[in-house]
Amino acid sequence: MRIIVFLSLVLLGLNATEPNKSQIFIGGALGMADISKMIDGQKDTPNSYKAFVWGARGGYQFSFLNGYLAIRTYLDYLMAIKPLALDTITSSVLSLNLDLLADFLHIGENAFGVYGGVGFGYFQHANVIKVTPEDKALVYGYTGVLNFGLGASIQSNHRVELGIKIPFSRVKSIANPAVSYENIYASASYSYLF
Repeated sequence: MRIIVFLSLVLLGLNATEPNKSQIFIGGALGMADISKMIDGQKDTPNSYKAFVWGARGGYQFSFLNGYLAIRTYLDYLMAIKPLALDTITSSVLSLNLDLLADFLHIGENAFGVYGGVGFGYFQHANVIKVTPEDKALVYGYTGVLNFGLGASIQSNHRVELGIKIPFSRVKSIANPAVSYENIYASASYSYLF
């Protein structure tokens, strides 16, 4: 009981110096994706690839405990593109996410830490021009995602992160149930908090 009272007083003390802060944010991301095509559960190495990723995000962040912790919810869109003339391929995900941010190192107006969370997303894989007979050039589906990474808040309005987004399950082809995709997205992102 004494430990609970002590921790409560410490947390109240940390929170007393600055009011809780809520901010809307928007941002973008650049990175790489590892797209693995699976046929009957086995990796199809010739048709798996790494691709350039770009993305956009926007949401709401609520900071508490004097900026040491924050909860955010946001929409995140990432598109992986592998341009190869008539074989251009895109893979994308639109997800709604809920993350916990823990900025445990504060230096002046800057804070550094980690984040992690979950989301639910719509995934799509498409051959832009060339149609492949096994997946009819389009694979789409819904699945949960895991988000985690390193982050920094610079002068209270700038958030920079290095993160990874991993789906909980494979996205299966509608036309051919034997074909599925495993996507992993790694990106560096910047968000401006209003």
